[in-house]
Amino acid sequence: MKLFFGEFKPNYENYFFPYQVWLLKEEGDEVEKIYEAGFLPIRNMPCVYYLSRSVRVNLAEFAPSSENRRILGKTVDFKCELIPLNEFNYSPIVQKLCKDYMGKRFGKGRMSAAAIKNIFQKGVYSHVFVWKEKTGKEIGYAVCFINESLLQYAHAFYNLDFLEKSLGARMMLEAVIWTQKNQKKYAYLGTCYERNALYKTEFSGVEFFNGFNWSTNLDELKYLIERQAEVYLFRDKEFQEIFYQGDIGAILNTSGVRVRF
Repeated sequence: MKLFFGEFKPNYENYFFPYQVWLLKEEGDEVEKIYEAGFLPIRNMPCVYYLSRSVRVNLAEFAPSSENRRILGKTVDFKCELIPLNEFNYSPIVQKLCKDYMGKRFGKGRMSAAAIKNIFQKGVYSHVFVWKEKTGKEIGYAVCFINESLLQYAHAFYNLDFLEKSLGARMMLEAVIWTQKNQKKYAYLGTCYERNALYKTEFSGVEFFNGFNWSTNLDELKYLIERQAEVYLFRDKEFQEIFYQGDIGAILNTSGVRVRF
């Protein structure tokens, strides 16, 4: 594998020189190790991954909570089927549902029809959970990457008429339950940079990648979401004191992702 560092706007006064980190998967590289290092795939570039604040569920620690069971009870009329993407019929009806979802949920122009089609057909992901109501009508799609040891819940689209019936919550919950039943190790749920993404943490066994290790401390995650300090995390004394006893050496010596050149 190869790493690429995309330069972002520097701040010479404060000595900030930020970079976005990309990874190119090469022949023989293990996908599990790429996810383990905090990377997620770029949806329109097969074999290219970006470093991010990823969230995952450790399935060895997962058990449905009372809230999870409430969602299961509330959505008992919904059913799903897992289909390999190379067998899925991406029709104009599917595209319209997905486009309508993106427009209503996030605003027009957030994702083009071509971008949505790429999610289903570009080859980055492998399967889709197709959700139906009791009449048999398709009402939602959750596109995932699945291999022998993990599932990544990548993109979900659904009919927003079922928003108040908790269809969206059930779709993600079902993916986590399916992953555990099929003896995978982790279910990756995307990134968490804003408060409105904290719904991804409503599972026992959840943890997030903070740039140097996988943390189970949700107070730390919430701190990072609200953090306003314009300083690199490893120079943030408050962060170090609250979560790592003020010992930057302990972080550097016991954590991190080892690479070889």
